[in-house]
Amino acid sequence: MARKTLYELLDSNPEIDVEEIDIVTNPLRAWKDGVRFIPTLKHGDRTLSGVFLSREEIQHFLQEVGEKL
Repeated sequence: MARKTLYELLDSNPEIDVEEIDIVTNPLRAWKDGVRFIPTLKHGDRTLSGVFLSREEIQHFLQEVGEKL
């Protein structure tokens, strides 16, 4: 659900750069980046994670880290 919402936001905001890390093929990278829960959005030292991330939570996170929506 978070992935779908994030990509919908990216469609209307192409200036946002997203790197998707697959934890199955890159478990060490995910662990080093502080990913302990799926889904997790990370920007610098800030993270947002939860079982269900609402569109509003994702938008708020992106705005807090400086992305214009």
